[in-house]
Amino acid sequence: MRKKQLGINLIASLFAFSVNICISFLLTPYIVGKLGNEAYGFIGLANNFVGYASIMTAALNAMAARFITIELHKDNNEEANIYFNSVLIGNIIMSVVLAIVSLIVVLNLKYILNVSDNLIIDVQLTFLIVFLNFVITILVSIFSISTFVTNRLDLQSIRNIGSNIIRVILTLLLFAFLPAKIYFISIAALVSTIFIGITNASLTKKLLPEIRLSIKCFKLKAVKILLSAGVWNSMGSLSDMLLTGLDLLIANLFINGQAMGILSIAKTVPLAIQGLVVLVAGIFTPSFTILYAKNKIMQLVSETKIAMKFQALIMTVPIVGFIVFGKSFYTIWLLGKTQHEIAQISILSFLTVLPWLLNSYVECLYSHNMITNKIKTSVVVTMILGIVSTVIVLILIKLTNLGIYAIAGVSSIIIVLRILIFVPIYAAHVLSLNWKTYYPPLLKGILAFFVTYIFFYSISINIKINNWTELGLVAIICGVLGYILNFFIVLNKSDIKRVCRMVLKQTNKKKIQ
Repeated sequence: MRKKQLGINLIASLFAFSVNICISFLLTPYIVGKLGNEAYGFIGLANNFVGYASIMTAALNAMAARFITIELHKDNNEEANIYFNSVLIGNIIMSVVLAIVSLIVVLNLKYILNVSDNLIIDVQLTFLIVFLNFVITILVSIFSISTFVTNRLDLQSIRNIGSNIIRVILTLLLFAFLPAKIYFISIAALVSTIFIGITNASLTKKLLPEIRLSIKCFKLKAVKILLSAGVWNSMGSLSDMLLTGLDLLIANLFINGQAMGILSIAKTVPLAIQGLVVLVAGIFTPSFTILYAKNKIMQLVSETKIAMKFQALIMTVPIVGFIVFGKSFYTIWLLGKTQHEIAQISILSFLTVLPWLLNSYVECLYSHNMITNKIKTSVVVTMILGIVSTVIVLILIKLTNLGIYAIAGVSSIIIVLRILIFVPIYAAHVLSLNWKTYYPPLLKGILAFFVTYIFFYSISINIKINNWTELGLVAIICGVLGYILNFFIVLNKSDIKRVCRMVLKQTNKKKIQ
């Protein structure tokens, strides 16, 4: 039953992701064409500011799902209610504080960022709406755990599909009937968040009847426990911000608004890929948490290795395909851009997406830190690397002509080194395993990358792509052949036999039906 639910979660989540990526694919060139590079860059920067603010909220919220899941699966309903209501009330208090701080930031935005005079009002409104969206997200965030606790991420994906449809319809209506403004996207996102909050509250009532809202369940002790565990998640968020989250801000402050806009466009596809990587890895996290709660460590290790192979099998082909055929994609997708801009965007995209190729192989390992509540060492290492990365970037911008290439390139190199040297070893360490435990599936993923890259590159140098039809045809052919190739590289004989048995089992079921 658990494996069946895992499959349902995966299919539903991938479908929700596909809807989201289609929305971004259709809207990005339209919005860039309407608003320009600099204006589009401020949309991404506003969302980055929310990321900075979320460092505060991560301390209380990051570990909530972990503690509530473990208590419910141990039938400790009273403790689960204490954690749930303590987080809810804590979030209400934080949202009030952040609302005040956000208003101060918006009113003084022209003194904080480099904004063209003709954009200042629009940028302020964009930031105001984005911050309001964030405050509402904090208020309702605790209700999002119900699908995690019950391992019903398929319901979460259905909800996400609905919210994305609302977002795209409202965005298109605003751009169609009113003069183009950058805050239209933020308005649509705000309405989408309200929809998610309402549906999450409904799902919590349906999936977690054990949970009741009561101010009497608020316990300061529970808040302290969550904060002591979650403070390192906040530090982790800060570390990640130092590695990649400051890129648009650094581009704005130390180069110019146009450079920030180009970098923001270049990050569109990599961010979508990042979302897919996190999504696929997140499918396994509820199952991992439940296994750990039941002390089934060896089964947890076995499923983690399978998850790593599965992620390598799923992600290698599309990411390598984007790396090899990315310039052709951008040339067709962004018709209004010059060849120089296309070249810039292509290089920046490659630099940004490369770490996520390797990260896709180990993303599920990060959950081990969370479920074991042992994240301190990982955070310290990432913090040091983030500081080193930021310092090197600022030095290179000051002393060289690398500009935005330094911003994208330095963090990518450091992230790759962290993945290869630290992540697999620490994931094994927190479960008291041999340090080499998770390297075999990682090395298979790396081998799959090199073989797939050589195969796709040999195809690319012998063809010329001029339109969507040709790109689509190449994508289909390379995709099919690439997945067949990766199937035999990533999976061993026992994995292949397992897959064949699953296929035969499903085929027989259909015949019986």
